[in-house]
Order: sequence, then structure tokens, then C-alpha cells
Amino acid sequence: MNHLNHEQTIHQLNELLGEDVTNLFEEGLKNAGEHGHPSFVVRNSKGAEIQVSVEWDKEADVLYYSIHSRQVHKEY
Repeated sequence: MNHLNHEQTIHQLNELLGEDVTNLFEEGLKNAGEHGHPSFVVRNSKGAEIQVSVEWDKEADVLYYSIHSRQVHKEY
């Protein structure tokens, strides 16, 4: 999933990981920004993780996000 806005990214992460990971997303985004990393990983309480890439559109001065599934485990 590419070129998502902030709210769309959080919604998709919550859906894919099956729980509210908003605070973990915000923390990962802050750390990535502070250290100049283009991506970070969000993990849920069961250990499933998804990589999120951040791209800055300089002309529009907007951040876009891409979600890359790494290890999404669902309990059945």
C-alpha cells in the first residue's frame, strides 16, 4: 500500500495488526524522523510486525507512507 496519508496509514496498521498500534506508530515515526531513517517497524502485542516507509513530497510539503508486510501472524 503506497502513498497513504497519516490517518490512512494508522487505520491500515490497526486493521492488519488487529489492535490499536497508534501510539507505537507515532513513536516509530518520531524516532525515524529524529535519526533520518526512511522506514521503521510497528509491532503488535503478539509479535506481528509491519515495516512502514516514509516519503516526503517536497513540493507539496506532505509526508506519504507505504506499508510493507513483514511478518503478519494471525491467531486462529
